[in-house]
Amino acid sequence: MLKYAQLFTGIAIGFASAYIFKKRKSSISSTEALHNVKQAFKQNGTVDGSWIQTTTKLTHKNGLSFEGYNGGIMRTYQEKQEHYEFFVDKDSGAIIDLTLISQS
Repeated sequence: MLKYAQLFTGIAIGFASAYIFKKRKSSISSTEALHNVKQAFKQNGTVDGSWIQTTTKLTHKNGLSFEGYNGGIMRTYQEKQEHYEFFVDKDSGAIIDLTLISQS
């Protein structure tokens, strides 16, 4: 009976470890999120400046909840400077929201 208890304890610890490892591995840092946004913007112009909050926040979009990072980026596109704010999902790295703040 003791061998079965040890076996089940080992299995439980294995599953818990795998879950924790997957959870940590699946989310991206704020630095990685900003890098992804900059790469997306560089496809259509030069990036002149950027910022990102290092703490996550919860946002709701189209009835869904996302945890991620707020940030901003400035770029030059067709000789005009554009200022955007964005929200990046920390689990997928996807840009969930993008708003043009100003253009000059």
